[in-house]
Amino acid sequence: MRDISSKVPLSNIILVIFAAVCSCGGYRAFPQEPSGSKKHNFIIERYIKEAEHDKRAYLDLASFMKERMMYTESARYLKYYLSTNNDKKVKLLLGEVYYLNGESKKALSILKNLNIRGSEYEIYLYLGLVYEELNNITLAVKYYTKSINFRKNSISLYRLGKIFYNKGGYRKAAIFFKKLIDYDASNRLADYYLGDSYLKQGNFSKAYKYLLKASRFYPENALIANRLSIVKKRLGKSYFLAKKKKLLERRKKIELAAYKPLGGNIPSVRVAVLEKEKSVSFKSSGRIIVEYNGNKSIELKSNTLYTVKMKEEGVALKRYDSDKTIAFLKCPLVLKSSAHPFYVLGAVYGKGSFWQSTLDLSLRGGLEIIRRENYLTVINVLNAEEYLYGVLPAEIYPSSDPEALKAQAVAARTLIFKNLGRHKKDGFDFCSGVHCQVYKGMKEYASINKAVDATRGEVMVYDGGLIEAFYHSNCGGCLRSDAFGKRDYLVNKLDNKNGSMFNPSPWHLERWFKSYPESFCSPVKRRSNFRWQRVYDAEDFLIVYGVPVEELVDIDVFKRGECAHIKSLAVETALKKTVLTGDLKIRRFFDNLKSSAFIVEVKYTKDGKSIVPGLILLWGAGFGHGEGMCQQGAAAMAKDGYNYKEILKHYYNNIGIEKLY
Repeated sequence: MRDISSKVPLSNIILVIFAAVCSCGGYRAFPQEPSGSKKHNFIIERYIKEAEHDKRAYLDLASFMKERMMYTESARYLKYYLSTNNDKKVKLLLGEVYYLNGESKKALSILKNLNIRGSEYEIYLYLGLVYEELNNITLAVKYYTKSINFRKNSISLYRLGKIFYNKGGYRKAAIFFKKLIDYDASNRLADYYLGDSYLKQGNFSKAYKYLLKASRFYPENALIANRLSIVKKRLGKSYFLAKKKKLLERRKKIELAAYKPLGGNIPSVRVAVLEKEKSVSFKSSGRIIVEYNGNKSIELKSNTLYTVKMKEEGVALKRYDSDKTIAFLKCPLVLKSSAHPFYVLGAVYGKGSFWQSTLDLSLRGGLEIIRRENYLTVINVLNAEEYLYGVLPAEIYPSSDPEALKAQAVAARTLIFKNLGRHKKDGFDFCSGVHCQVYKGMKEYASINKAVDATRGEVMVYDGGLIEAFYHSNCGGCLRSDAFGKRDYLVNKLDNKNGSMFNPSPWHLERWFKSYPESFCSPVKRRSNFRWQRVYDAEDFLIVYGVPVEELVDIDVFKRGECAHIKSLAVETALKKTVLTGDLKIRRFFDNLKSSAFIVEVKYTKDGKSIVPGLILLWGAGFGHGEGMCQQGAAAMAKDGYNYKEILKHYYNNIGIEKLY
């Protein structure tokens, strides 16, 4: 599979490649084509036939071979094309293929002479990789830096961090890993290396912060656990006791102002803000009435922290800083504090993801504490409009244009009433995470509340019913309609003014992931959502996947869906083959990627007489599932002068907007 290097007639080469490819797993070049050997045969035959009168078919064959990691064959077809066409972008791909094939000197001879406007960052990035492979660290640093100066990218930032880390330059390593996290926090390994760099410098408090995050990302990794243990010992018990005391004092001092509840006939919702807890701590700036056992109640003081703790027959109520039990109560508990918000401690968001955080929540409305499977669940009961006040800041930048905020309000409200009771079997309507809509309570902004109020009760409808108003952070320039089953109002198209279909050839798909095509969501502040990258060397691969990278046999994409999202693939190592199907499974397996739209490059190195994998590169597009409204695209549209109804009708085809109440 790796090498067909003898000089034979073109027709013979095609037959050899044709046989080799058709005997392999799925075909990946045309996203909307189903997998299957007959389809593969047809497509390759088509390429071969097209090449007789259109040399551009060689580019598709070369790109197809590259994705199958058949780099020698890919290079051969690129050279066929270049024999009659002086195309710099094709030369760039040839240089990249040579690098991936372990032929860095050949790659260097091409890349160092290239100058392509708009592709500078990519040329310099691969020059950095090539020079690092050739052990010319000075020039590797130079070209990674030049790449970043043209366009920030995760690969260059990460490799700069690793170069200084491996040389013992921990201060400089920390600078680059911190820059990477600030640019794209989804590169989770950067937290480990940043924490370890701080540890090596003796900055134990910062080391603890990042190693703790890394331990949550990789809870079973012994190396990270060991580093965290070292830091904890260096900091000592007094550090954590002082930290705990400081947190308690801060929590005690917090006093929340009363709020004016919204009037009108607005439906209420039940949102779980804490789940699977053994104890729950809370307070309110007003007096609290706790109803229990169906017909009994107890009054609690204002601005005083309380805790309820699981017991066999119910819960024990006590002061937060005391072991003395005030009362034993039976769930469910109903907590009321008229016009005064509740303050609930320790809500965890995004567990295991790069955005994981633990927050104390301020909450409008009332609380219910129920018992499920020997755990406590805290439910916030409030009206739908006040719920939206807490959803929107977690889902879209509050500084976005008002029309984008209105569009988000209508989309989020539509989802509320389309999916009301989604968690009915669990005793509430919605969770507070991405499974439903992220909700962080009274972390409110005037701009958000104004947008919610301006669209009060408005929802989207199609054919007489509420729509599934899916939305996501960034579509990467392409909107899909196949993430959750087909719906007439969700259309596969490019997210730009033209809105044309996206059905790329293998060559254009290759370029798509490494370029920044015109799109509503491309000129946003966080370009790392529009295009993102990952890189794993041998050390990284072992940490993330638990096996040496040399044992990687194949990464075989069986099927792509719309917008090049991978629907199924197989990862084969020396010990096992793992088949993955579905967006979330694929993203989680590959270290929690931002989306399932990506390509993989396996870089081979020479190990004596053998050629083995040494580095993995991922090039991806978008953040989220890619269906429905692109939030960063909506923000850009609003900035360009579109109103919220025009924005919604761009993302949801032929919908109407009606007032529900």
